[in-house]
Amino acid sequence: MGGFERVISRVSAFVDAAAAIFLAIITALTFTAVLLRYVFNLPFPGSFDVSRLLLGVAIFWGIAAAAWRNEHIQVDLLWQVMPRTVQKILDIFADIVFAGFVGALAWMLYRQVDKVRDSGLTTFEMAIPVWPFNALAWLGIAFCFLVLVARILRAIATFRDAAPGIER
Repeated sequence: MGGFERVISRVSAFVDAAAAIFLAIITALTFTAVLLRYVFNLPFPGSFDVSRLLLGVAIFWGIAAAAWRNEHIQVDLLWQVMPRTVQKILDIFADIVFAGFVGALAWMLYRQVDKVRDSGLTTFEMAIPVWPFNALAWLGIAFCFLVLVARILRAIATFRDAAPGIER
């Protein structure tokens, strides 16, 4: 399991870095557009469209990063008072449901990438093709699905560690 953990940790680090880079690009575009507009009275064509499209990309990559570390929003009112074994069972069940929804979303977004590419959709101002941004978003949600499957496999493999009778 050590090699598996190393590979998934590297993938997770890559996903984290990619999400951070996308957010940094959005920040730089916005800062530059504001600087050019208000200081030099110059427009920055396409900055809004690219920022808007990259925001969707960053969100999907961020979901993937949060999924591996289990840092997404959770409500655990009853979970925290349950025995450790029941908690692990509920965690695995929740991850399976989450992976099912993310898998369906990944499949639908994959089909959408093809449709947008075939339609030739571009941004209004600069005629930048939209499909590469959709493809990057799909790649982020596909990574999310993969890390969720890895988390499920890890939880099942370590399930024996939650011995019955041991409470939290």
